Amino acid sequence: MPCRLSLLITFACAALSTPIHAQSIASNDEPDTIIVSASRSPLDRPQVGSATTIISRDQIQLRQARYVSDVLRSVPGFSVTQTGAIGSQTQVRVRGAEANHVLVLIDGIRANDPATGDEFRWEYLTTGNVERIEIVRGPQSSLWGSDAVAAVVNVITRSTNSSPRVTAYAEGGSNESLNGGASGGTSGENWSLGFGVEALKTDGNNISRTGSELDGSDVLTTSVTGSVDATQRLSFDFGIRAVNASSEIDPTDYLVTGLPVDGDIVNEGTRNYLQAGTTLQGKVRHHLNARFLDSTNDNIIGGAQESSTEADRLTLSYQADIAMNDNMLSLALEREDTDFRQRGVIGFGDPNQDQEMSVSSFIADYQFHASEKQTWLLSARYDDNSDFESVVTGRISAAWQLSDTTRIRANVGTGQKAPTFIERFGYFPSQFIGNPDLKPETSTSYDIGVDHQFAGDAIDVSLTVFRQDLENEINGFVFDPVTFLSTAENRAEESDRKGIEVEALFRVSEMLELSGSYTYTDSSEINAGVWTRELRRPKHAGHLNAVYRMPGNSTVIAFAADYGGTRTDVYFPPFPDPSEIVTLANFWLVDLTATHNLTKTVDVFVRLNNLLDEDYEQVYGFATPGRSTYIGVRANFGH
Repeated sequence: MPCRLSLLITFACAALSTPIHAQSIASNDEPDTIIVSASRSPLDRPQVGSATTIISRDQIQLRQARYVSDVLRSVPGFSVTQTGAIGSQTQVRVRGAEANHVLVLIDGIRANDPATGDEFRWEYLTTGNVERIEIVRGPQSSLWGSDAVAAVVNVITRSTNSSPRVTAYAEGGSNESLNGGASGGTSGENWSLGFGVEALKTDGNNISRTGSELDGSDVLTTSVTGSVDATQRLSFDFGIRAVNASSEIDPTDYLVTGLPVDGDIVNEGTRNYLQAGTTLQGKVRHHLNARFLDSTNDNIIGGAQESSTEADRLTLSYQADIAMNDNMLSLALEREDTDFRQRGVIGFGDPNQDQEMSVSSFIADYQFHASEKQTWLLSARYDDNSDFESVVTGRISAAWQLSDTTRIRANVGTGQKAPTFIERFGYFPSQFIGNPDLKPETSTSYDIGVDHQFAGDAIDVSLTVFRQDLENEINGFVFDPVTFLSTAENRAEESDRKGIEVEALFRVSEMLELSGSYTYTDSSEINAGVWTRELRRPKHAGHLNAVYRMPGNSTVIAFAADYGGTRTDVYFPPFPDPSEIVTLANFWLVDLTATHNLTKTVDVFVRLNNLLDEDYEQVYGFATPGRSTYIGVRANFGH
């Protein structure tokens, strides 16, 4: 491992001493938009070589989306899979990677849950207090460690720089849905304080193909943030966020149909996020942070708790930002301690267990501005894991402003994903045995893109070509001939993901704006010597959007159409029939929203979801919501 680290450092130094020619282009945001997740210190978006997307508060409100995952459907390279009703389990895959290969940060806190296979629970993330979402596609493990294999989604909640401000809204509609919330804050000369609260409850729809039982959900989110400038050089900040959620699901009929049927199962969960940090400004900028995640997940059957998983993760970090003329070197140390607990009814095998893991990391990130038009980002990370061999990851990213209208960008990087607690130690003793000898998954990724403006700044077009080679992929459905149960193993065969992302924006006039995106993804793996398409990854996906602002901007109408191409899934029929691969049909999800300003401070809005009343499935056997209508009001008070 020291040899690999030496080679990586040598490679980085060689790149720095070589003439550089490369950078990234036009975006839908202003050119000075700051990205805080593409490097260890903020930098302007045109200097980022990765493919990026920024979703603003205004864009969220235009679509009237209630879950962040609904907004992500329009992002190139993203595929969202929902297991049935509103608020049910939701997975997000990027560029054909696994659902736990996407790292989610909420105000800098790692939010992926160790108690649910390191996936983020997207059904727990509503939009009420979200100010901005930064998305950086491609490998980011050298910056953020495990899970950041395919992308980083950085969710930034609302704060305040004025005094005082409050925004409140209420909405109701189909499926007996009620949604309301408020956010705001106040500030003084050297301090600020913000808050947010949001509640969403719905009776939902029937998840199974048959029966009539409705499967509802609810989620309550509260948050408080604050900052204090103790002196001109020293500042402190903190944040507290709590989520309480529950969703009803249907069990699977393993005896007759192998499909979901009406039943009394409820998943309940809580998430508590805490963070505190201090920054000392000077020739060297020092950051010291403590971040904490606590999660619980309870499975309740017939009103009684059947099983649960819990996890808590404490991350301590120190970072020094060293200015070197126009360049920036960031050096960071991190320590992460994770505890995992599982409880369940003892039947065939004891599911009760307590596990722990720690990771000590060193990170180096260098922003090299070769000229006003050329920027290189170089990063390396060394992770010393208590349970696995040490891992080194690296990334080189280049951006070149070729002209006023054209920008080129390129990246090459490695990623790593540590095995989950469940893969290593099991979850259902009567069905699955863990494998404590698993190795981390590792990947090498490449992408190159060009962004170009036509007709002045009226038309923006972006094209990205990507590829990822994954090694040691963990297969969690391996048959164990000794116990006749399933287990997990590292695959010896290859797994490749490659494709193309295209997006365009056309500012037709001051009143009308059109945009769209298309993604082609080929995600496949070798099974028994044959390349096989991976499950739940559509080859073709896209999005169309139109925004029309009536004269005076008093009324805004937004049209959004998300296309999900055909995808494969696995169906487990009743014993003794073997599992089989099935194909799910393509579909269009069309939404229409309208917002009208009644006064300067009060808006009314209406939202129509699944306007075409598409009958579709994203997971085999799980029905999804039909056409639905919602209406609401929003009021703004203060500055």
